Amino acid sequence: MVSFQTIVILCLVCWSTAFSGEFSGELSFEPRGYFHEGAHENSDRVDLSIIIQPEYVIAWDEDRKVFTFEPFVRYSSLDNKRSHVDIRELSFLGSWDLIELRVGISKVFWGVTESQHLVDVINQTDLVESPDGEDKLGQPMINIAYVNEFGNFEIFLLPYFRERTFSGIDGRFRGSPVVNMETASYLSGNGNNHLDAAFRWSHYMDELDWALSYFEGTDREPRLYKNADGTTLKPVYGQARQASLEIQYTISDWLLKAEVLSKHSDLNGNYWASVTGFEYTFANIHRGMDVGFLYEYLYDDRKELAGSGLDNATFLGSRVALNDENGFELLIGTIFDHQTGRMNNAFLESTRRINENWKWTLEGNFLVSPRSGSFLEQVKHDDYLQASLSFFW
Repeated sequence: MVSFQTIVILCLVCWSTAFSGEFSGELSFEPRGYFHEGAHENSDRVDLSIIIQPEYVIAWDEDRKVFTFEPFVRYSSLDNKRSHVDIRELSFLGSWDLIELRVGISKVFWGVTESQHLVDVINQTDLVESPDGEDKLGQPMINIAYVNEFGNFEIFLLPYFRERTFSGIDGRFRGSPVVNMETASYLSGNGNNHLDAAFRWSHYMDELDWALSYFEGTDREPRLYKNADGTTLKPVYGQARQASLEIQYTISDWLLKAEVLSKHSDLNGNYWASVTGFEYTFANIHRGMDVGFLYEYLYDDRKELAGSGLDNATFLGSRVALNDENGFELLIGTIFDHQTGRMNNAFLESTRRINENWKWTLEGNFLVSPRSGSFLEQVKHDDYLQASLSFFW
């Protein structure tokens, strides 16, 4: 059956071709190979994906009014739940002196740290895209921003909730039993139509950047419960209130950064969490090459209830940028669990343009010795290496 999102995308593609504007996009072929068979009868070790992400933009009034349409389509040979369609952006953005208004479906990113984005709460995680949680679903919103000498003041009204995506029975990065997204339920009587809201103030002073945010609405992170016969997991979404702080301070070659949140959740109670650290860059050490070293400390006072096993951990990493005409970049990192004293996981990300239209990327995720009882321990056989070849038009 053709999904509602697919019908909307086809209609908008036909509409956009009838009006003048800028049409661009990305087409990618993405093979992913797993080093081991899965632990939950998901034995296939190769996932071949095709991704298409076109973008249509039309601007007027000297670019003070912009309409953007950006659908996303992935086909996965491994997991039918990973094959999905989404509208990442379908929005109008208008600017009037000190006021900006964004209406429609959009993506908003909050955060400054590398290993974990604690405060990034507006958009729901598209978990089938990548286990690092950085890919997000498009979120319906009304976003009003007031910009003046005292900073940016933003209000977000979020009238419709997007449920988190999870791998299917043939997919990887899942526990046992599988999550049945069709059985999702809500503690709020309004279900996924609960009106969520957020406020954010961001500003800077010399080399210091900061943001204070408050969110109240449906918790983006569900609690998973077994169904009556124990064959599947049911996602349950409660209500949450979250206050957060982001700080970034630049001192010469040092970049100090922190994310801190205090949260009350119907399903997780009251807790606070933080990521604090720095990045130091050795600039132009050889023919324009920059090499950076990263350190971050991750804390969550829920301890084992955090689920990720990253409630008391250290992230160490290095970033290399050749600053050449093809833009080669490499990021490698690892997380050490203070409780076990062992390396939890490691990862690498690398990218380079081939020419104006082509780019390759390489990504690896390696689960070394995750803590017993954590989610990462359930997926410890899902180490993978992934390549991608992308064409831009």
